[in-house]
Amino acid sequence: MIEFELNGTRVEYAGDDKRSLLDFLRGEAGIFSAKDGCSGQGACGACLVELNGRPALACVTLMKKVAAGKLITLEGLPDELRRSLGNAFVEKGAVQCGFCTPGFLMRAKILLQKNPRPSRQDILDSLKLNLCRCTGYVKIVEAIEHAAKVLAGAAGAAVDPNQGIGGRQEKYEAWETAIGRRPFVADLRIPGMVYGALKFCDHARARIKRIDTGKAEKMPGVIRVFTAADIPGERLTGLIVADWPLMVRAGEISRSGADVLAGVAAASEAAARAAVQAIRVEYEILEPLTDMLQAESSPVRVHEKGNLLETCRIRRGGDVDKILAESVYVASGLFRTQLIEHAFLETEASVALPEVGGVRLYSQGQGVYEDRRQVASLLGLPLEKVRVIQVANGGGFGGKEDITTQGHAALFAFLLQKPVRVRLSRPESIRMHPKRHPLLMEYALGCDGQGMLTALRARLIGDTGAYASVGTKVLERAAGHASGAYHVPAADIEAKTVYTNNLPCGAMRGFGVNQVTFAMESCVDMLCEKGGFDRWQFRYDNALCAGRMTATGQVMGADVGVRA
Repeated sequence: MIEFELNGTRVEYAGDDKRSLLDFLRGEAGIFSAKDGCSGQGACGACLVELNGRPALACVTLMKKVAAGKLITLEGLPDELRRSLGNAFVEKGAVQCGFCTPGFLMRAKILLQKNPRPSRQDILDSLKLNLCRCTGYVKIVEAIEHAAKVLAGAAGAAVDPNQGIGGRQEKYEAWETAIGRRPFVADLRIPGMVYGALKFCDHARARIKRIDTGKAEKMPGVIRVFTAADIPGERLTGLIVADWPLMVRAGEISRSGADVLAGVAAASEAAARAAVQAIRVEYEILEPLTDMLQAESSPVRVHEKGNLLETCRIRRGGDVDKILAESVYVASGLFRTQLIEHAFLETEASVALPEVGGVRLYSQGQGVYEDRRQVASLLGLPLEKVRVIQVANGGGFGGKEDITTQGHAALFAFLLQKPVRVRLSRPESIRMHPKRHPLLMEYALGCDGQGMLTALRARLIGDTGAYASVGTKVLERAAGHASGAYHVPAADIEAKTVYTNNLPCGAMRGFGVNQVTFAMESCVDMLCEKGGFDRWQFRYDNALCAGRMTATGQVMGADVGVRA
């Protein structure tokens, strides 16, 4: 028996002493301010609590370490202290998605009780183990500075809610979010809810010869094992192109490590995950296509229609090759950007429950109407039989536009006629959701002797991975912004979106513009070096302004602000 104090109440615990404190708090004690952002790696700080007056990461603290201890979570702080900390974060605009904020509030509480007047460096040092993916930490530091002053007796700056348009307003439900009262999907608890887990493919490209679920079906707590054969409607999903199967069938060839082969529903998440590990798959491992440069020539066909998904071309302003040949200076180069993970702190989770003839889905996705359309298609239901409710999103940045767990949760709930939650671990999240596209960009940019741009030739290839997602739109946007914020009189731009067996790529902040900006700005710097031009003046002289055109030929109006 382990005895300890939790928020002033004596607790007796007779379970596994190697269980994580976070699992106990969220699964048994009803404490949801502590969040799981890193799946027990002790890497994000979202689960921070106070144990015997010191900060403790609940995800890596075992229950045996809590014995005879005094444990405090955000729920256990005195009302006035919790209100002051939360208000400081609200007033300074330090609450964005809010998933990480309770951990920061606990960090601030522990710091300020030991050091009521911390320096800015003291605050920065204290925050080293807390991650926030939405902010640059400046507002968080300012919030803690402000909280210190308020707790020392200074008055807070209340925001007048009646200021109207142009006035300063608090973020919607900012205080509730800051103190952990606004629920995220994984915080939802519905009577009778069971838990799902997914079996991912072990190889980027392999023939799935056999999926053996027999052992998994007999494991304790397992309610049902699902495969592609259980999908009553259309199996393929996708925002633009329906090419991503909810689950891959036995006999088919997998396309990436993001592919799901089966799913399990069980009485607990631990039981579901244990059963997933018991599913045995027989593979014929095949050589994958991993190089986007080989996509068009490779004998490996990721999809039956071929590996070239789309080509986007922009040509205007005359013979670009001739203009470049006549330019005084030409900068050229081959530029490559890498696949980038969004790393939002809240991993993907969905809760679905049956309704009369349909389902209700609680989604953290970035497009509930797209979720609804795709779930209805999967289940073979009319749209009006699928209801999707948007839940607070713990960071997305584009990475939650495609469905991940939504389809599986809805399928399991619909077939079982029970509420089901499906949640990805951090490694599963990294494996499944689309990333920022890696691009290969061949550029040639010319200018005259006075440093005015003359022509641009750009050839872009984007690796959209195994599935289309929004890859075509990303490459279209990259092509349209290939000349950056500059007026280039002549342009010849070609952008290809190709399939490979790499992880899928889709939306991420910037949507293709970041990549081409890197290439364009690099060429501008090279021109400045070749011609001896001032780098700031060169950019100012060539910047878009009223009457000038973008790469696509759009003429700017008086409201263009590049030179502002």
